Amino acid sequence: MGACNDRLLQNVYETGFALDEATLYLDTHPKCPMAMQYFQNARRMNEQAIRAYEKENGPLLIANADADTWNWVQGHGHGKEECADVEI
Repeated sequence: MGACNDRLLQNVYETGFALDEATLYLDTHPKCPMAMQYFQNARRMNEQAIRAYEKENGPLLIANADADTWNWVQGHGHGKEECADVEI
């Protein structure tokens, strides 16, 4: 993975962490308008980070995968190169 892809993934992690923290805070402070505003901003930033990563690398979340093809299996060289049938 190149430096650009590393940065894109790091951005997904960081914005996801901020979103998780805002969610936890809202669990204990559900009527705090500043926390709700922060949560909404963190959610937007996380969605943008995921879209930017997926534009370069394909689906990051199963919910964003195309039902007809599995991009992470096709053409990226991940997993086994050959298929072997095994009897159990």
